[in-house]
Amino acid sequence: MSTAIDAHAAHEAAHWMMRLQGGELDDASRQALARWRARHPRNEAAWQRAEQVCRTFGMLSAPLAMPVLDRPARVQRRATLKPLAVLIVAGPAGWAMLKVAPWQEWTADLRTATGEIRHLTLADGSRLSLNTASAADIGFSAALRLVHLRAGEIHVATAPDPHPGRRPFIVRTSNGSVRAIGTRFTVRQDASLLGARTHVAVAQGAVEVRPAEGRPVILQAGWQASFDAAAASTPQPLAPHANAWLKGLLYADDTPLADVLAQLARYRHGVVRCDPAVARLRVSGVYQLRDTDALLALLQASLPIRVRRPSRFWISVEPA
Repeated sequence: MSTAIDAHAAHEAAHWMMRLQGGELDDASRQALARWRARHPRNEAAWQRAEQVCRTFGMLSAPLAMPVLDRPARVQRRATLKPLAVLIVAGPAGWAMLKVAPWQEWTADLRTATGEIRHLTLADGSRLSLNTASAADIGFSAALRLVHLRAGEIHVATAPDPHPGRRPFIVRTSNGSVRAIGTRFTVRQDASLLGARTHVAVAQGAVEVRPAEGRPVILQAGWQASFDAAAASTPQPLAPHANAWLKGLLYADDTPLADVLAQLARYRHGVVRCDPAVARLRVSGVYQLRDTDALLALLQASLPIRVRRPSRFWISVEPA
């Protein structure tokens, strides 16, 4: 069983840890931290748990002080403080909840909610779009332009680097990295019980796909592939309208209903279940992703199906 941690002490421990990681502790501050730890056993217990959290989730190696879209370090620290305090209190017994709300997503610099699509311009002029339920960190330095995809899907349209050093543009995932070669491309990270896998689709130019433990592969425009830490798959032709989500659209061209519903489910909360009896019905059309209820109504009107709603967060698509 995990040792119970005082909530107030956890908040203070999180505050000290953020200052430590941000490089804000001088000798006097380190002495103040030592005095705080010695003041009461609950403080020391909270600090030990904070260190355990950081070891477990890799925070100690994270460049928290790296400039992020001109975001002040104190703003970044404030965004991290609350989830860190929650994890300190929860302890190892409660960290299973990260399957629902991953730590990296809580603290990411950029996030989108379920159903939200966001477009922005980075400091170098590159354009970045985040699909539904996505999270990413941005780390630009003198040597590198880095986007760390924590979850979900992004589309990148790189711009010529105004920096004299001609910094490479890299998207990093848990499986490895993708280096842009003057390009427009999409990166999606999927996680399952079998492990994470990264999908890459190139619309223009080329990218270098580099699995963490495997050989790099060059992927040209019009092709897509996926990779895990060990190796990349054989490239396949890019699917038509693969980036329709950038315009908030879902294209179906004689697509199985089950596949259409799987895409729709990414844009709404809860479960969307497709009865096997109707899973292979074919769907063609262009649908707006911003209103999934209207999309379901259109499908019901055009196919021999019934959309049943046992609860607000449960949709069941069955034979009519």
